[in-house]
Amino acid sequence: MNLPDITTRLIQIVTPFGQGRVPVISAATELTGDLELDSLRVMDLMLAVEDEFDISVPINSLADVRTVGDLAVLIQKTVGDSA
Repeated sequence: MNLPDITTRLIQIVTPFGQGRVPVISAATELTGDLELDSLRVMDLMLAVEDEFDISVPINSLADVRTVGDLAVLIQKTVGDSA
């Protein structure tokens, strides 16, 4: 799966979590900054992501994830590792 496709699907997943905090969610949107996701909401998001992409994301790999784009890259790596 290529990065643009992952990013598009990820934006669709993230949008409800944003609850209208930003007008347009993009790869540059910060999960905790722009969307104001707390740790519980981040975990809920990760469950949705894991279900959508049928992967298991190691919790320690989330430390470097700041934006939707960062998460898309992590998903791409994880999907590639499980393929």
